[in-house]
Amino acid sequence: MVPELPYGKLPADQIVPALPKRVWFNSVGTPLGDIEREECALYLRGLGATHCDCVTVGSWEEAVALATRSHWCERYWERERLEERRLFEEAATQHSPDALLLRLANLMQGSATLFHSPASVACSRAGITDSAIAYSAAGAAAQSLHQYGLASITGQSDEHMFAAKFRLFLAGRWPLCVTAESFFVF
Repeated sequence: MVPELPYGKLPADQIVPALPKRVWFNSVGTPLGDIEREECALYLRGLGATHCDCVTVGSWEEAVALATRSHWCERYWERERLEERRLFEEAATQHSPDALLLRLANLMQGSATLFHSPASVACSRAGITDSAIAYSAAGAAAQSLHQYGLASITGQSDEHMFAAKFRLFLAGRWPLCVTAESFFVF
């Protein structure tokens, strides 16, 4: 089950300490549930990719292969970047530059450890010895937290695509990439 996100109502420096510690990457490779599929649909709607199918990735090897290939759709990657910039610009109208950067820095403080340790454990359990893979998974989760933080700072609803994407991480998943026809989730 995908948890709700009460964290957006907390000051940025309190979000990471309030996050659960043992959920990250604990559902990778298992079939997606109905609620997770709903989160995928919310995320895809935000990207303008409602025609894409949500595909479960079954193994770390497959996840690495997908994450390292360049077959993802640049249009959707750029859509995320544009939304990040839009949210940052909106946040900059609500906060001074120093206050905004401080809020984002406080949000990200401690996230490296929060995500890397569980990613390393999940890789180890799967027999994956390449530490770069755990760092890649942890980095993706940290990026999603940053995106969620921007959505939260600007008062976006839990229907926002970045909130949906972060809830997939909270559900123990790793959203990998969107191609022209599919959204791959590990």
